[in-house]
Amino acid sequence: MKSLLIFLSLFFVAQAQKDFYYSYIDSSGAQIKSQEKQEMKDGYATLENIKKIARDDNLEEAYKRLLSFKGRNNLTLLNSDIILLESEFLLKKRLKSFAVKGAKYLEDSINSSAIAEEDLPRAYMLLVELKLAANKPDDARYFVDVIINNFDTPIINAYGKIYLAKLYEYKKEYKKAIKVLYEVLTKTTNIDVATVVADELFDVYILDDQKPEAYKLAKQVLNKNMDYYANDSFLAITKVKKLIKSDMPEFAAQILEALLERTKNLESIETFKFELAETYMLMYDGTMKYLNKAKELYKDVLNDYPDGRYTQQAKMIIDEILMREGKIEPAVLNSKYYESASMQQKVLMQEIVNAMKKEQYELILRSQKVYKKISDTIFNRFGYKNLEDVLDKVRVLLIKQYLIENKCNDLNAALNKTRKETMVKLIEDDFLKYKFFECLLEYPNEKGYNMAKEGLFNSRDAQVYTYLERVAYKLGDYEEALDFSQKVEMLNDQEASQKEFLYRFQVLNALQNPLRMRRFFNYAFQNPLLIENNQDNPLILDFYYQYYFYLLDMNETAQANTILNELYEKQKEYKAFIYSPSIEIELAKRAKENQNYLKAIAYLQESITNTRRIKNNELAQVYYEMIKLYELTNNQTKKDEVLQQCKALDPATTTSLYKKMCDEM
Repeated sequence: MKSLLIFLSLFFVAQAQKDFYYSYIDSSGAQIKSQEKQEMKDGYATLENIKKIARDDNLEEAYKRLLSFKGRNNLTLLNSDIILLESEFLLKKRLKSFAVKGAKYLEDSINSSAIAEEDLPRAYMLLVELKLAANKPDDARYFVDVIINNFDTPIINAYGKIYLAKLYEYKKEYKKAIKVLYEVLTKTTNIDVATVVADELFDVYILDDQKPEAYKLAKQVLNKNMDYYANDSFLAITKVKKLIKSDMPEFAAQILEALLERTKNLESIETFKFELAETYMLMYDGTMKYLNKAKELYKDVLNDYPDGRYTQQAKMIIDEILMREGKIEPAVLNSKYYESASMQQKVLMQEIVNAMKKEQYELILRSQKVYKKISDTIFNRFGYKNLEDVLDKVRVLLIKQYLIENKCNDLNAALNKTRKETMVKLIEDDFLKYKFFECLLEYPNEKGYNMAKEGLFNSRDAQVYTYLERVAYKLGDYEEALDFSQKVEMLNDQEASQKEFLYRFQVLNALQNPLRMRRFFNYAFQNPLLIENNQDNPLILDFYYQYYFYLLDMNETAQANTILNELYEKQKEYKAFIYSPSIEIELAKRAKENQNYLKAIAYLQESITNTRRIKNNELAQVYYEMIKLYELTNNQTKKDEVLQQCKALDPATTTSLYKKMCDEM
C-alpha cells in the first residue's frame, strides 16, 4: 500500500493545519495557554518521531509507541493526526482483520467529526484503501466518489483519479485502470503526483502482463525521483519486493543502494546491506561481478554485526560464493550443511556447472533424474529458468561438440532426444546452424528437420531455406522442398539464389513435371550467369545433360553444342562419367558432321574406356558408329575388328537395333 507516500504528497494540506496550530489560537479565536503550547510542540515532535520509526521499516515499534502516546494524549487538536496515523498503521499490517478494524475506526471518526476538516481528503483516501483491503469494493467506490466530487483542488482531484484506478485494479479491470492513470500522468505537473501514478501504473502493468511497459516505467521513475523511495524505508522495501518479484532486481538494487547512502540507523544499515547482497545474488550474469559485490556486503554484515540477525545466513552464502568460485569443493558444503535443503540443491547445481566446464555433457544428461530435486529458485540463482533450461543448454553444447568433432552419426541419435526449444537455441549460432545442416544432409533425420523447420519458420536467411530445401529433397518431400526454393526466391538474395539454382533443378527434376522443368530451363537460358556461377557444384552434370536436349528442342544448336562440350569437360574434371557413352556418342556425331572422323572415333573409344559398367546395348551402338567411321576412313582392318566385337556381344543381353545391324553385315 502506498497511503503514506500519497499523504506525503499532500503535505501542503497538513502543513496548513499545522500552521494554524502553531499560531496558538484555538477555533474560537482565543489564545492557547503556554502549557498547552508546549504540549502541542511535544506532541507533534512525538508523532514525527513515530512516523520516522515507521519510515525506517519498524512498523510494530512505531504502532506500539503510537498507542502509548494516544493513551496519554489530552489535546483534542492532536486527535485527528493520531487517528489517521493509527489507521495507516493498521492498513500497513496487511491483514484483512486489521483492515476491517481500521476502516470502522476511521469511518466512525469521520462521522463523529473527530477528523479535522483539513485532513478529510487524506482520511477518505486512506478509507478507500482500507475498504479495498477489507474486500468491500462498493464502500470503496462511495468514498472514491466523495474525493472526486467534493474537493476541487487539482492535486486532490488527481488523487481521486488514482484511487478510482485502484478500484479498477482491485476488480481486475486493468485496461480501465491504465487509461485513468495514464490520463493523470499526462496532465499533472507535480513530480510527487507523477511518481505516485507511475508507481501505481507499474503494478497494473505487471498484473496486466505488460512487463516491458512496467520495466520502462520503473526505469523512468528511479531516474527522475529516487527520493520518493529513498526517504521512506518502508515504502522502499515494499517496492524492492515488488521489483524482485517482477524479475527486475537491477532496479531493486538501485533503491537499496540509495537507502544505504542516506540512512544513519545502524539496524537499518545491517538490513539494507543484507538485502542488497541478496539482490546482487539474483543479478548473476554468468560472471563473478555481482557475486563479488554480494560477498563484500555479506562480509560487512559479519564484521560489523557479528551477533546480528543475518550472521548465519551471511556465513552460509559466503560459503556458497566460494564454492561457485571454485575455492571450496561442493562435497565439503554437502557435509557441512547436510541439514540445509537449500544448500544441498546448490551443491547439486554446482556439480552441473562443474561438469559443464569439463564438457561432461553426456554424464549430465544421464544424471538428470537426480537434478529434478533442484527447485526453480535455485536454478534462477545460477542464471537458469529451470531444469529444462539447463538441459537445453547442455544438449546444445553436446550437439556443438558433435558438430565440431564431425560426429554426425552421434548427432543423429542426440536429435531424437532433443526438444524444439533446444533446436531454436542451436540455430541462433550461425556456425552451429550451418554445421548442423551439413550433418543433417549427411544423415537425414525427420525429427531434426521438423524442429529446424519450425524453429526457423520466420527466418530471413535465404541460406537456411536452401539447406531446408536440400534436406526436404533428401527425405523425399519434393513439394515442400519446392516451397523452400520459392522462399529463397522471395527473399531476393542474389548470392543465395545463385547457390540454390541447381538444388531447385534437382527438386523439379524429381517432381517430373515437364511444364515446370521447361519454365526452369527457360529461366536458366535468360540468366546465363546462374549457370556460370555453379560450375563447382557436381549437380551441374545432371543440369548440363538435360539442358543440352532442351536447347536442341529450342533449335539453339550452337548453345547446345557449347553445353555438350562443357558437360564432357566437367565429367573428366570430376572423374564422374555418369552420362557416358551418351556424351561421347553425341560429340562423335558433331565431329562426323564436320567430317572430323578421327576425332569422332577418338570420342567413341573414350566412351568405352570412361564407362565402367557399359551396357551391351550401348556397346552395340558405339561399335556400330565406329564401324561406319572406319568405313569413311577406309580402315578395313579396324572395321573388321570392331565388327567382330559387335557380333560377339551376347544376344541374350543385347536387344538393340545396332546389334542386329552388326549381325547383318
